Amino acid sequence: KTETAAAAAKATAAASAAAAAAPAATGAAQAGEKKFECGSKGQKLCPMQAWMKSTMASATSSGDGEKIAAALQYVAGKPPPGMGSWGAISKAGAAKAKAGDIDGAKASCKQCHDLYKEQYKKTMRDRPW
Repeated sequence: KTETAAAAAKATAAASAAAAAAPAATGAAQAGEKKFECGSKGQKLCPMQAWMKSTMASATSSGDGEKIAAALQYVAGKPPPGMGSWGAISKAGAAKAKAGDIDGAKASCKQCHDLYKEQYKKTMRDRPW
């Protein structure tokens, strides 16, 4: 009986240690994340989110290389802190759009989103745009 209690205590301690070592998987880590008054269901759109949904979405759905290039050039001029490839990716996409490579321009959007979207949403989504 004592061995079973000791084993259970050891397992509980191991589980606690594992939880402490992996804070991203715990509710405590989520509770520490920044809360925003925009961007979630039932809230107003965040500044860049609103711009992306209006201006960028309109440009990309139009298939107009000049509109897409102009939107990507605008994005290139607004790199957030700590997102070092943002400008280069946007400029490369703008060049592709100007050259008529719409799929290539859209691929640059995906590249930037894959690199930065989650970090941006978690840390600075309410940043002025």
